[in-house]
Amino acid sequence: MMGKATDYQAIILAGLLHDIGKFYQRTGAKFDLKYQGDQYDYENFTKKYGEGSSLRYSHLHGAFTAKFFRENLSQYDDAGVIAALHHVPDKGNNERQKFLAKLISLADRMSSGERQERDEHQESGHPQEEPLTSIFSQLELDDSDSEKAKKDQPAYYIPLSPLKESLADLFPVKDKKEAFHGLKGEEAYKKMWSEFIGELKKLSFEDYDVLMPQIYHLLLKYTLSIPSAVYRDKPDISLFHHLKTTAALAACLYKLSEDEGDGFREKIDRILEGIKDIGQEVKNEASTRKEGKDLLDRQDFLLVGGDISGIQDFIYQVTSEKALKGLRARSFYLQLLSEVIARKILGEFDLKEVNLLYCGGGNFYLLLPNLKETAAKLNSIRSELDEVLIRAHKGKISTILSWVPVSYRDFFQNFAALWDKLGKEISINKRRKFSALITSGGAAQFKNFVLGPFDQGGEAKGCKICGEEIEQSSTLCSLCNSLISFSEDLVRARAISIQKVTKKELPEKDIRWQDVFQAVGFKCEFLPLIEGRSGRGRIIINSTNFAGGFEGFTFIAKKVPVANGQTLTLEEIAERAYGIEKWGVLRADVDNLGKLFQKGLGKNKTISRVSMLSSMLSLYFSARISQLQEWSADYGNNGGLADFVYVAYSGGDDLFLIGPWSVLPELAKAIYDDFRKFACERLSLSAGIFFAPGKKFPIYQAARMAGEAEDKAKDDGRNRLNLFGESMIWECFPKVKEIVELVTSLLKGKNGKEAPRSLLGVMYNIYQEKEKKKKQEISMERVWRLHYSLKKLMRRLDENTQADIQKLFELIITNYEVYPYLNIATRVADYLTRK
Repeated sequence: MMGKATDYQAIILAGLLHDIGKFYQRTGAKFDLKYQGDQYDYENFTKKYGEGSSLRYSHLHGAFTAKFFRENLSQYDDAGVIAALHHVPDKGNNERQKFLAKLISLADRMSSGERQERDEHQESGHPQEEPLTSIFSQLELDDSDSEKAKKDQPAYYIPLSPLKESLADLFPVKDKKEAFHGLKGEEAYKKMWSEFIGELKKLSFEDYDVLMPQIYHLLLKYTLSIPSAVYRDKPDISLFHHLKTTAALAACLYKLSEDEGDGFREKIDRILEGIKDIGQEVKNEASTRKEGKDLLDRQDFLLVGGDISGIQDFIYQVTSEKALKGLRARSFYLQLLSEVIARKILGEFDLKEVNLLYCGGGNFYLLLPNLKETAAKLNSIRSELDEVLIRAHKGKISTILSWVPVSYRDFFQNFAALWDKLGKEISINKRRKFSALITSGGAAQFKNFVLGPFDQGGEAKGCKICGEEIEQSSTLCSLCNSLISFSEDLVRARAISIQKVTKKELPEKDIRWQDVFQAVGFKCEFLPLIEGRSGRGRIIINSTNFAGGFEGFTFIAKKVPVANGQTLTLEEIAERAYGIEKWGVLRADVDNLGKLFQKGLGKNKTISRVSMLSSMLSLYFSARISQLQEWSADYGNNGGLADFVYVAYSGGDDLFLIGPWSVLPELAKAIYDDFRKFACERLSLSAGIFFAPGKKFPIYQAARMAGEAEDKAKDDGRNRLNLFGESMIWECFPKVKEIVELVTSLLKGKNGKEAPRSLLGVMYNIYQEKEKKKKQEISMERVWRLHYSLKKLMRRLDENTQADIQKLFELIITNYEVYPYLNIATRVADYLTRK
């Protein structure tokens, strides 16, 4: 699209780039006031204080924003003026400019939760020398996280770096100098600004619809590690999340102004004035701001949430034959379906990706304007989705769509409470799946769609993967067959194309995954090769080097174990195990997620903080786990932990892995340690592992058993690993590993004569002492029995082996009590030494 941008396009671009001047300013750049362009920006987009010799200028970043547009985006200079005016909207050249600048100004305040304009001189010290504080380090998860306690905690900083797929540079550090890579802050900013401008020049300036997502992803890459404002004690909001949420709010405000006309324009000044009193007691209710305060309670926005329900049944209810080929495809199909539905809703309201606050784990959250027709449109979309999914999947999966109204006041008081409230609404609506079919089409339509019949009945052949009825001549249903191709394409894919297309009715039978997407108006393709230059609709996978050929980037944890170009079967995965040949399942997720959003953000529960916290968690489970094989080798002493591991699913706040049984416990600990570092030791994971009793054991049963193990880890106090039915605190893992290594060394004779396998029987028996004491069958653990049994073993062994057995005794008996996790250590050692 060539030519002048519309006001709506300008407002979104202005919102996304309104504070880009902060990035520019921190490079140490200066204005040449002899140059007309610089002088104009300096005079017209800053605030002035005092007169004569005491005259000073504030909010210089507004002028730097104007300078940025003039130097790099001159074809969108109107958006640049609106962006640069956001602190001085009354300096606009006309009423239109003033109004649009006020929308950015209001959106800016709503994003940050700031009621008052702040003087830029309030920023602490030198802004370019203050790195971003990790938001995880500021979480308040229990009563010990008081303000005083938080001040005593060590500070954690995010290094100033472009985003990369490994997330290595997003891991917090404790030294400010390290956060700037040993450079002065100004030098570090200058280096990254140069890289930013270099990539900016590769974007598609001639086409706004391509440029917008490109700028969005360029900002994600380069401003995620930049603090938005450093006047706070500990600046923990990234510039990216402030820019994104400001653009989302500005888009909503503009749509509201279109919906209400001139009446809304008249209210903006009163709203801007009214927010100054939020949180303050005003004795005179008839004050001049009363009307402005009433306007703050207008619920002009909707927080919309979507959830794909039935994920576990859909993903895991597959037979073992060819299961792996369909498993990863099913999980990513649902992930992609969630994103497509979110895009569909945004498209219905002419909104962009900035209004997608979160998307991960089969969930999404959107911010919409609460227009006259918004609720009706959402109900219509919900009904349409219900019909498509029930036809395609016969009720196995559904989309739960819920929303809560949001007032202006909510953005300044407790936006996180609404996030939590919406989550509860979604949970309630899960009990009313497909209810939209009743409200939209009546009982007859509901009966037809929901009660079926769907199949022909009688004796029929079943699909080898999902069990659905198929033709006698087939082995797989059309959906599973298409998902196998989906899985193979995903593994090879370098990029994905997501394009909006004309909706097409689902076929009566032989439905493929592509048909489901087309039924909601989208076409998705995997691209193995990089070709073309415009980038329209094309998103590069697991790389942030998108500029010049793509609209943006995405992260997909899609690792599969391969041999000779083919995905390993479950039997082949089991054969890669040490000791006994078994495969297993590891499932894990973040602890206390509900509490995290209820109280973790403390008093500062703004939309930008909520957006950043949720996005950072999602980034870990998508980007970081996508690189699992590369970084997991750095943990423990067994390189290649993830070589033969299959990432069945990872996203949102949880993961599901399949691998050789012998690597899963150590891999679980590696992921736990890595996540703890990423989250400043403030968050934890609970995990469950189940080892399949046979190579052909059904995946869905293994998945269910691992899920039950994970649930037990949470029930037993969280922050634990459940293995062999017992929940172990993560801190004990090194000692369990030490016992395992010592026992396997004894049984293999690595340090002397081989110990007999009866050693394992002795260890099993002594562990039973602890179990008997738990059941109150005995009053104390009879540890002398272990001592006696080990002494008998030692008589037949050499001196070195005897010394190791004595060391073993000291490891498993402390203060006359048996080590609580001896059973886990014994069983792992048993498995490792079986032939």
